[in-house]
Amino acid sequence: MSPVVLQNPGPLLSQLVAAQRLEEETVCDPQIERWADALVTCANQLPGCLIWPVGAPAERIAGVATARARGRIEVGLWNAPVVGRTVLVFAVAGVTPLSLTLTAEQLRRRGAGGVHACGIAITGVAAAAGINSFRSLSELADAVSAAAA
Repeated sequence: MSPVVLQNPGPLLSQLVAAQRLEEETVCDPQIERWADALVTCANQLPGCLIWPVGAPAERIAGVATARARGRIEVGLWNAPVVGRTVLVFAVAGVTPLSLTLTAEQLRRRGAGGVHACGIAITGVAAAAGINSFRSLSELADAVSAAAA
């Protein structure tokens, strides 16, 4: 696919297009396996957590993570019970943390015990409300790669 060239894009539109391109790249082979392994590592740091993907790219990566973990992780569907559960919200990219904060708010209203988050390239996540902790999968992926080498 040829890249789209924008005429006079503003800074926010440029960031949004860059985030969308990153999402496209992350779900391609072999990158998707790298991100899936990082997601499994992150989930293992919160024993018994329910992974909650936000967006189609996150759902694809979570699917690969499920297969690679061979039953050691659990991915929630929209109707999964969350009462008392620790939930790990996962998004790939965003120019704001809004998708994470809105999802965390919904999960808390449904009774989640704790809501943590992870992502590959989420801007402004340090100020995200309602999230107990955030892990960068970029950092985890680098650590997983270094440990495997």
